[in-house]
Amino acid sequence: MSGDPRRGAPDAGSLGFTFVALVVVATVLGYAADRWLYTGPWLMVAGVFVGAGVGFAYLVYILFTSGVGGRPRKKSADKDGGPAGRSL
Repeated sequence: MSGDPRRGAPDAGSLGFTFVALVVVATVLGYAADRWLYTGPWLMVAGVFVGAGVGFAYLVYILFTSGVGGRPRKKSADKDGGPAGRSL
């Protein structure tokens, strides 16, 4: 982990902006669908929950794939071209 605490600030701001943007976009889509289908506020409310759910899932995905462990790396091949860690 880097010794500079300011390094992660842009990433955190980006995640927060993305979460809010997903909620707002889903809410606006729900509002537009309500106006088109004359269904009252129900699709807009559903849009809030869908946007929050997608935003939370995206947040968890980003945090677990780019965290300290990161994505698992592919194993490198041995010098003879075989899979790593395998000896005959």
